[in-house]
Amino acid sequence: MTKMLVLMMIAAALALTCLANAAENGQACPELANLSITSKSSGSIAFDWSDCTGGCSQYLAKYYRQGDGYQSQVFAVTASEISFSGLPTGTYNFSFAIDCGFTTGSWIVIEEVIFN
Repeated sequence: MTKMLVLMMIAAALALTCLANAAENGQACPELANLSITSKSSGSIAFDWSDCTGGCSQYLAKYYRQGDGYQSQVFAVTASEISFSGLPTGTYNFSFAIDCGFTTGSWIVIEEVIFN
């Protein structure tokens, strides 16, 4: 059990060192660029954005429905597009970010998308 604890402590220290080195060397996760709505219909919406270059492992997306405070899970995709369907009537905020493995870029929000 003691060996396991020591190994876990070493792994944690290495992870922290890696993150600190990435930050010191100016490696920041970029922000999503050219985010746009490509289609919208009753209860469905699609988005796309520019492909990330260098260090991006996946893209993250989620949404929040204002009326009842429902928040979706975080969806991880490898393509620079995502669509949502079957959305009930309401006003939504959609959020997107890039996951670089060692950190996540800033979340970009498209607010006040209304489905009647």
